[in-house]
Amino acid sequence: MKHPIIPEQLKGGSHDIVSMHCANTVDKAQDNYEELQRRLTAVNEWHTFSEKIKAEFVLVDPINDQSTDELKVGNLIRIDIPGPGSPSGSGYDWTEITNVETGNEGHEFPFFSFTVKPCPAPDTNDDTVAHFYNKESTNTFIVRRIGTCIYVEVHGRNQIENTSDAPLLDIVRNKAVAIGSKFGIGSLNWTGFTSGLLEPFDY
Repeated sequence: MKHPIIPEQLKGGSHDIVSMHCANTVDKAQDNYEELQRRLTAVNEWHTFSEKIKAEFVLVDPINDQSTDELKVGNLIRIDIPGPGSPSGSGYDWTEITNVETGNEGHEFPFFSFTVKPCPAPDTNDDTVAHFYNKESTNTFIVRRIGTCIYVEVHGRNQIENTSDAPLLDIVRNKAVAIGSKFGIGSLNWTGFTSGLLEPFDY
């Protein structure tokens, strides 16, 4: 059985957040999975799915610096979290999509996943990473179906505060946001995100 690729944990912090919903039949679960995959790939709509999702996310094509609906490797996600934004990111945190995967296994164990990592803002020649974690950190988003159950997962790896090579204003802001995230009080509440994507499903 094919499994989604999750980067190896080498240093820094990590998290594995999983939410699950089970239906009464496989057919119902498959319908739910297809809708769940649509919700995961609709990045620009994430903040509308649940009050638990506090940040706003926008998919951006870095070639023309315009919003897009195409979730593919090389496109960026602009993140607007409550509170002070990244000075180097014009008030936003930025991540780049580095991997996209689909697995079907004869429709028995379908999954869809993508991985992002912090990156510089697209509208600058500066290579400063505009994110509160450094460029080695990743988040992998996964939706999958196993039997009658569907799952939403967020797996964070190698999460280190972006305070080494960043400008002073970024360092102060990034440290504050990263510390909050470590203790589960950060603006990027991934437990709220995973449960929020499952809110509309019934049995």
